Amino acid sequence: MSAPTKLGSVVNCPVCHVSHLPQQKNVKNGVFAATCQNCGHFFKFKVDSGLATQVTLTVNGQKYTVSTDQYSASTSLNEFLRTSRVSMGTKVMCREGGCGMCVVEAKLYEPISFGKRPYSINSCLYPVFLCDGWEITTVEGIPHKGDNSVSERLAHYNGSQCGYCSDGQVMNMHSLLEYNNGQVTMQQVEDAFDNVICRCTGYRPILDAMKSFAVDSPLNKKKSSLPYRDIGTLSKVCKRTGGPCSGNCSSQASDNGEMTRIVLKDAQWFKPQSVKQVFDAMKQAAGKRMKLVFGNTGYGVFIELGQWMFEVLIDLRGVQEMYTVDFDSDVVLGANLSLTQLQDIFYRGKSEPNLYYFDVLYERTKNIAAHSVRNLGCWAGNLMLKHAHPEFPSDVYCMLEAAGAQLDISDGSQASLGMYEISHFLALDMTGKVIVGMMLPGLDTKDYYIRTYNISKRAQNAHAYVNAGFRMRLDSKNNFLVKEKPTLVFGGISATFNHATRTEAFLVGKQLSNPEVFKAALTTLAAEVVPDTTDLSLASAAYRKNLALSYFYKFVLDVLGDLAPARLRTGANTLTRPLSSGQQSYDTKPMEWPLTQPMTKVLALNQTSGKAMYINDIPSKPQELHAAFVRSTVANATLQSMDATEALSMPGVVKFLEVKDIPGVNNCYPMAPVPLPEELFCSGQVSFHGQTLGLIIAEDEGTARSAANKVKVTYTNIQPPILTMADAISKKSIHPGLADEFVLGDAEAAIASSPKKIQGSISCGAQYHFHMETQVSIATPTEDGLEVDASTQWTDVIQQGIALILGCYESSITVRTKRLGGAYGGKISRNCLVSAAVGLAAHVTNRPVRMNMEFHTNMETMGKRFPYMANYQVGCSDTGVLNGVKITYYTDCGYLPIDNGLPVVLLFSDNAYYCQNWHLIPIGLKTNTPLNTAARSPGSCPSIFITESIMEHVARVVNLDPTEVRRVNLYQQGQLTPYKQSLLYCNITNLLTELETMAEVTQRKTSIAAFNQNNRWRKKGLSVVPLKFELAWEGAHYNCLVDIYQGDGSVVIDHGGIECGQGVNTKTIQVCAYKLGIPVDMIRVVANNTVVNANSITTGGSITSEICCLGIIKCCDKLLARIAPVRAKMSNPKWKDLIKQCGLDGINLTARYQTSPTVPKGDVINYFSYGVTCSEVELDILTGQYQISRVDLLYDCGESLNPEIDIGQVEGAFVMGLGYWLTEELKNDPATGALLTNSTWEYKPPLGKDIPIDFRVHLLKNAPNPVGILRSKASGEPPLCMSCSALFALKHAAEAARAEIGQNTFFPLSAPATVEKINTACLLKPDQMILTA
Repeated sequence: MSAPTKLGSVVNCPVCHVSHLPQQKNVKNGVFAATCQNCGHFFKFKVDSGLATQVTLTVNGQKYTVSTDQYSASTSLNEFLRTSRVSMGTKVMCREGGCGMCVVEAKLYEPISFGKRPYSINSCLYPVFLCDGWEITTVEGIPHKGDNSVSERLAHYNGSQCGYCSDGQVMNMHSLLEYNNGQVTMQQVEDAFDNVICRCTGYRPILDAMKSFAVDSPLNKKKSSLPYRDIGTLSKVCKRTGGPCSGNCSSQASDNGEMTRIVLKDAQWFKPQSVKQVFDAMKQAAGKRMKLVFGNTGYGVFIELGQWMFEVLIDLRGVQEMYTVDFDSDVVLGANLSLTQLQDIFYRGKSEPNLYYFDVLYERTKNIAAHSVRNLGCWAGNLMLKHAHPEFPSDVYCMLEAAGAQLDISDGSQASLGMYEISHFLALDMTGKVIVGMMLPGLDTKDYYIRTYNISKRAQNAHAYVNAGFRMRLDSKNNFLVKEKPTLVFGGISATFNHATRTEAFLVGKQLSNPEVFKAALTTLAAEVVPDTTDLSLASAAYRKNLALSYFYKFVLDVLGDLAPARLRTGANTLTRPLSSGQQSYDTKPMEWPLTQPMTKVLALNQTSGKAMYINDIPSKPQELHAAFVRSTVANATLQSMDATEALSMPGVVKFLEVKDIPGVNNCYPMAPVPLPEELFCSGQVSFHGQTLGLIIAEDEGTARSAANKVKVTYTNIQPPILTMADAISKKSIHPGLADEFVLGDAEAAIASSPKKIQGSISCGAQYHFHMETQVSIATPTEDGLEVDASTQWTDVIQQGIALILGCYESSITVRTKRLGGAYGGKISRNCLVSAAVGLAAHVTNRPVRMNMEFHTNMETMGKRFPYMANYQVGCSDTGVLNGVKITYYTDCGYLPIDNGLPVVLLFSDNAYYCQNWHLIPIGLKTNTPLNTAARSPGSCPSIFITESIMEHVARVVNLDPTEVRRVNLYQQGQLTPYKQSLLYCNITNLLTELETMAEVTQRKTSIAAFNQNNRWRKKGLSVVPLKFELAWEGAHYNCLVDIYQGDGSVVIDHGGIECGQGVNTKTIQVCAYKLGIPVDMIRVVANNTVVNANSITTGGSITSEICCLGIIKCCDKLLARIAPVRAKMSNPKWKDLIKQCGLDGINLTARYQTSPTVPKGDVINYFSYGVTCSEVELDILTGQYQISRVDLLYDCGESLNPEIDIGQVEGAFVMGLGYWLTEELKNDPATGALLTNSTWEYKPPLGKDIPIDFRVHLLKNAPNPVGILRSKASGEPPLCMSCSALFALKHAAEAARAEIGQNTFFPLSAPATVEKINTACLLKPDQMILTA
């Protein structure tokens, strides 16, 4: 029988293949017989009127057809948009809905209006075959100029640095405005920006730009003529008819629509239109791997739920019956309601007297996952995640169980199997069953207390450490007597613990306000809360248990209200964040503009409108292939063999490469500071989990990655890996000779003779760069060699690495880089692996080869910021004046030490403090982890943190304010650093005084002391940290070129730096325009390449912008000298006429200059930058949750070449530092070495609500740098070091908590100081949780 055909399609004879068209009037669904009219063959064929071979969607107003013969069942909307080049502005990074690069707008069904409304969604999550009939808008389809243009507004506010996240930011805001008809509040904006990560800007300019659209923004020139209505205020008006709301928006069941079936090579999609059809599809799928799909957001958490894992996928979106919204005495809600729609319903319903608890549900729902995930995912799907993975900490489960919700579950045999309590649902076998709705009870009495709790790693878009939902019916007039069995439900404890059943039973009939009852209940709860310890990615069992007990304590304090002692009341609630704000101040000199002009980046609008092209946006070349690494699954073993037979048998796989296929030297990083080879492919010793062993080359990206996983690898001599610094020290696993000890004076003698002798230890961990553009390279064979487009900060090292691998001349390799989607040091050397791999692949296949490293692979295989640990001994006076300092620095280099920064650590060890006696001992540790590499402020950042931790320790021992101890040790002008360099222009003392005045430090300290005295469970802390930062130009070779075109006088710059968000292109244009006296719009910068910019050093170290500006100055000086004689012959010529005449006179209008700055004789650096930061925090002692209330930052940027860019650099560096110090934690499996925090689910860089609520940044005024380029100073890295003040502020808050229990001794607070670690530092114990003052 021939394959199924759709009614109206042709049927082909299986013998002669002649096509026949069945007569529609005679042919219905079923199996039919026919005789071929050509050859006479008798055959049967099946007709399925619902069978489809394609889906159609509209993107930016244009229809596109997605055919089953072009795409697989698992193809995402994002993959379609990008591979078809419909939208290259729509980016992709994590492919799990956690980064927001992929955000687009989709018009989705909204049940209250019975129509479609625009929502932002993650295009990486949603399968394209679910998008039939959808209207999609991408960044290319919206206005890019005008008052209402989000793109232009974001660019104007300097909200785009590297630009890789900008299109996601823009589409998130555009969709929010569209959804709300342009009527949004500033609070709505801040709430909605929880889904797009930005590593560059620090979020403040992004939030400012987006909030400027709000109706309550003072910057909104177009105020709403009507009072603004938030969602919910229309609850009494039917949005569909405009009349009174009946409270019932239930969709009617209908079988009129036919179910569509899409058959692909790898799976089938069913698209039912009714609940009955859902079960029909499930019956047809019996015995096959099947999945019901609504938002497909679950696979962002559990990869095994990816659609490629299933044979049958059933799309629920078309089932109208499951969108029910029925308000009666109880509320009935359909399973197809998204979390956003549920949030809207809770808001609308909370004003109803019997639904007062909806306010609690609303507040919880709006903080589940991220805005664009809530738009896609439905509540029922979230519950099914919990059902399939009981360990999943579902907020939906906790809140609905606390609310007393019941589930309507059907198996298709009847309308419903009945209503199930959610706790019973977890034990129900859901095979063949579907959640079709839920019922939320109306409460006739006001004596129900329902609360939910969630504390997580960061303020937004993070799963809970532990979550909880409580419901109690209490008699408030009878000492809060528990009138019926309460509900105490938890998540995040273990897969088997959901209800605290013993505590629930104990509380019945008890008076909750009785201190003895509470104590007994807490003891009972403590006995039954037994956290799982097998999942190593989770927080410690002790913390999770404490958190569960704290939630219960908070609940009791909350219900007691004013009856609780005044000092305890702030323990009742979690911290509530107000709207954030920022202030910026700086100098500028309009007479020198465009120099010192606060100017928006020249290509910012390109970045915010989808026009900026990054490496992976480059169109595919003819016959282009894709590559993926085969990687190790152990961390310490010998590679015995690899068998690629199965991988090579897969359709589309072209080649497998291993070490024997390298024609040159197996070393992809020949310019490493420490000359040790970094192998492209492992030659024998496996040194870390994820090490590159070989390479699969295939026709497409997905096939390459799948095939790489099918290469069978055999290991021998598998040993336990060394993964921590402590383990490396104990096993003496050391990389010797990385840096010399530094000795000044006699530190040991000075310490021994000091009145105060102090010793301790402190550490700071690793940090993933989290550049939104992962490592990517494209190698293309040419007649002369290879052309390589690489996401690198250092084109020269890429060129050398490929040449070494291939055994060819460097001149045959040309490397280009136009811009980077973030870098932060992670692309200085780490792109070498990727570029060398595609270079080899292109050489072997003689075809273009691309590798876009998958995000998780990037996290696992690439090195990170160096972790450090320091043991110190200090001698000081009774007033804290330093006499001698001895520090042993340990750093985890990974398996190779070639990028280590130990010499830099020693250089920064003094920070801003003078001491005559130093002994610094650097030790590099060898572990079974990837080789670590430079990250923004490498060496300087950990060194300054270690020194500041020492100052904190000194202050505690001498019992003085840490600020005063810092003050008495500050450098004075003219003093010598440990390296004997005179501080000729030192202004750090003046900066401290100025900062203290502008930040009102003295008054705030008094206020904080009073607050801490009055509050047992909330504490505030404040810390002031100074900075001295060294900038060295030695070896900063940048090959720069300036061309003036004789036809019109326009100019091209080609400098040796690479634009990665720091604004080097804009600054060089400003300098060029200033020198030549022409408008900036006559100048453009072209991509860096190894032909024009040969032999240039890496972009990094904060110096690239200023040194490239130096190069442009020199080029312009040459050009002006050549032009001068021609100008002298003309009478005040216009620039265009002058250049035309130069052309006629044969003047060379091209100038080249390679910078080669040196350090003055006897010095080690060129200049110092200074700064001071004051951070204030508020801490919830019971949970570890905190808020950074305010930051005042004063930074000496010299005479800023562009204050707008430099302010952006300061803010972005500071917030990246906040991530390092507070939220970004990396964990490895101790047995295999595998990175456990390798996803956006577990690794949490800051989001918009993690930044300071009040963020004030000031560039020091009237402070020209006498030795700087055009009097400027660098801004990219120093502020990251200043952000450690937030950690110390939290430490001071924890000290106040410890003082409550008489623990006034010093304690170290190492980084990252996560919520868990801060809570642990407070020494919270259950016996401290009391109800009496």
